[in-house]
Amino acid sequence: MPHPQVMFMLRLLAAVGWADGEFAGDEAEAIERLIAAAELDPSERETARTWLTAPVELGEIDIEGLSENQRLATYQAAVRIALIDGHVPDAEREFLDRVRDVLGLDPERALEIEAEMPRHD
Repeated sequence: MPHPQVMFMLRLLAAVGWADGEFAGDEAEAIERLIAAAELDPSERETARTWLTAPVELGEIDIEGLSENQRLATYQAAVRIALIDGHVPDAEREFLDRVRDVLGLDPERALEIEAEMPRHD
């Protein structure tokens, strides 16, 4: 059975990792752990792993199937990936803003989420 919401989140996280043109090893490792832990069929797992090897664009996104909690959790995960290497380059910052807008999150709520994330500086 396909898992479109999980695949959406994994693709989005990979796109965040690629936003600055580089996919840092710790970003890839974090997403690989999520892929391994997710309830995916072998084909979905293989597709998700391809997103770790070549740049991913956000593309068309259908958020209709995501609840408010899923949207917030998706943004939290995107922020974690962006912060995992200790800094957020301008390209990743701009990408997070796009993710926030696509998910329909209030900018103030997004800033609260970002402030709650642990920093590795």
